[in-house]
Amino acid sequence: MNISPTQHKILKLLIENEKISMREISEKLSVNMSTVSRNFRSLLESGFALKVEEASPGSSGGRKTALYTANPNKFFVLGIGVEQNRLIGVVIDAKGNEVEKSEIHRSFRGDEIVNALVDCVEPFKEKYPNTVGISIGMPGIIKENKVIFSSALGIEDLDLGGILSREFGTEIFVLNDANAAVVGYGFQKKNVVYFLISVPYYLNQPVGVGAGLWLEGSLYQGSNGAAGEFEIDILPPILSEPATLDEVDLKNLSSDSLLKLLSKLSEVASFVSYLLDPETVIFGGDITLFSPEFHSGLAKNVRDHLEKRHISDVEVLFDERGLWTVAFGAAKAFWKRILEDYEFAGKILK
Repeated sequence: MNISPTQHKILKLLIENEKISMREISEKLSVNMSTVSRNFRSLLESGFALKVEEASPGSSGGRKTALYTANPNKFFVLGIGVEQNRLIGVVIDAKGNEVEKSEIHRSFRGDEIVNALVDCVEPFKEKYPNTVGISIGMPGIIKENKVIFSSALGIEDLDLGGILSREFGTEIFVLNDANAAVVGYGFQKKNVVYFLISVPYYLNQPVGVGAGLWLEGSLYQGSNGAAGEFEIDILPPILSEPATLDEVDLKNLSSDSLLKLLSKLSEVASFVSYLLDPETVIFGGDITLFSPEFHSGLAKNVRDHLEKRHISDVEVLFDERGLWTVAFGAAKAFWKRILEDYEFAGKILK
């Protein structure tokens, strides 16, 4: 069906509510019941809407009231989180809920990412043929679904969105991984900064960090898609010798070994918080590799820095879900666009 602006508004309410009546829809949209009924009929017939129950009439009697919601299986969105040697795929339904996830381990550099993503996507597309979009969260500077530069993955000037769109005949989003991660938290807060930590395999290389920015209720990516990007060596290495992640358990590493990293990460996070004044600061990604003591020390340092500037009510959280958050957030970014952009929804929801 060709969805109309009124039907798009109705669908948004159906998605956001577990059950809602046509009268409630009429009141929320400030349109008359006949307009709601006329537009609603097509949504029911095409499978976008489902009747979930009938509410009993009030004490004064009358007819039962039918209650509706969105059909969660009408369409799906696939989100993929990408890091060195690993991809996680997460499928969400039309209501924005996760229905399945999968993880693959594979070595790739440069444009080898294309085949790795194709192999990740194909099983999901086969199982969920009514997937309306694929959204990818990955490290690097991203603009208009093109990878301008990703030092972590050895990619420069790759039209990843265009390549995958031609491969699958599906709308493709490509997002910076920190931006993807912050989206999942942004629905509950107005201003959030999400620091995505990336620990290199060789621990004598600098620890990576990027910031996802959710400002005034929207994802902020900057004029060139580079908002939240830092210099490659802004954080120090964990060790001076070339030990690997396979050889060292960071949770058991002495606090002295992590002192420089703790101090610099606290400084960077505090400075960004001074500038943006968020409600919440979140540390995610490879932050899971560090001990609870490291977490508490980091949170204390950030709060101490902020209190010196008389900023004392910032919430500091730690996301233990790692790359899953990137994949889920990427999917939610696509899903959110469907809900909020009528022109986009009209193109996607055929």
